[in-house]
Amino acid sequence: MYIEQFGLDPVSKPERTATWVDLFIIWSDISLCLPSFIIGAMLIPALSWSEAVSVNFWGNLVVGVLIVLGGYYGTKTGCPAVMYGRLVFGYPLGQWFPTAFLLVSTLGWYAVMTAMTGEALDMIIKETTGFSSPLFMIILVGVLNASTAVMGYQRIRLLAWLSAPLLSLLCIWMTIKVLSLTALPSAFQYQPTGAVSYAQGMDLVIGGFISGAFVASDFSRYARSNRDSWFGTFPGAFLISFLLGLLGMLSVVATGDWNPVTVVDSFGMGIPALLFILLANWTTNHTVLYSSGLALTNALPRLGRWKNTALCGVTGIALAVAGLTGLIQSWLMLLSCIFPPLIGVVLTDFLLVRKTAVPSQAVNIPAILAVSAGTGLAAITPPQYMASGVGLFSSSSMYILIHFTLRLLNFYTKKTV
Repeated sequence: MYIEQFGLDPVSKPERTATWVDLFIIWSDISLCLPSFIIGAMLIPALSWSEAVSVNFWGNLVVGVLIVLGGYYGTKTGCPAVMYGRLVFGYPLGQWFPTAFLLVSTLGWYAVMTAMTGEALDMIIKETTGFSSPLFMIILVGVLNASTAVMGYQRIRLLAWLSAPLLSLLCIWMTIKVLSLTALPSAFQYQPTGAVSYAQGMDLVIGGFISGAFVASDFSRYARSNRDSWFGTFPGAFLISFLLGLLGMLSVVATGDWNPVTVVDSFGMGIPALLFILLANWTTNHTVLYSSGLALTNALPRLGRWKNTALCGVTGIALAVAGLTGLIQSWLMLLSCIFPPLIGVVLTDFLLVRKTAVPSQAVNIPAILAVSAGTGLAAITPPQYMASGVGLFSSSSMYILIHFTLRLLNFYTKKTV
């Protein structure tokens, strides 16, 4: 049984063999997930059709660009995302700040998707066989997802290649089913409820996938070049997520239901529905757990990557059983407040401020202050403004201001002495 040996150590250049096609397949499989469908569906009927399409497009475009930029560290150094946190926030103390953010995000998503998928499979199997055990199905889904995450990148890539064509065909079939249900031109003429503003819709889309910008290096470190990362990661992260969000929107217009499980079940797709739900979850959830395992390895290096990944899997299953799916909209809004400031400081530090791959201090106080301030400002942002945008740009600006102010003070202090 092959278990990946790379943990926090860099992938050597001879072993960075992933082409743009590999990265496109991996990120397409990540994007072909139930949350992409659900987030698109949440925009209807809160927004008008044109507003919802606009939010779905621009939100996913922003995330796609941020994910590619976030992967630069991986292609440059061959190291995973948590080492990126060491660089920016300091080592050994400062790294705990981004590691905690990452674990909260990844384990939360893993729990939500595991619970949703387990409950969906239980519903379908109950209708087919009469057998029902939601607890068993949730645990089964969690174990299956954890199996490839524990094995590592090569198994993740293999499953991605095997599942991508099938998932694409199932999505096309679902689209045809949805389009056949109603006269779409008249269905689009609904009255928007206004329950979600345009800015809040953007936050829902960005909050759903913004953590991908931080963990992108976990996969880009296997890429042959930045060019391969751009041409593979961007369309996989942006285009596929946009299209599946569009399918979620169409499903609400046609059926009035936002839940992909009941929508798929209503089509009478049987086994294909079972495969779609299982694979759409698996190909996303194992990458989430893989990044979670790397984050925990940063905190508990002695256990090693695969043991930490397994430990995260057990924790995620326990959270799924506890029940987090009812909090998904609040969860997305929380992520849209805490992750953009983190991404803003990380990208600003790596691309503009220092442009180095060597941590220079135990704790980078300006970075922590900038992220904390950006998160606070995002949390109090009025609904008509984008909390994610406020958080990202305020933390970036504040970090640049603090950093260069300290450099000037240091310069004048040395000059005086």
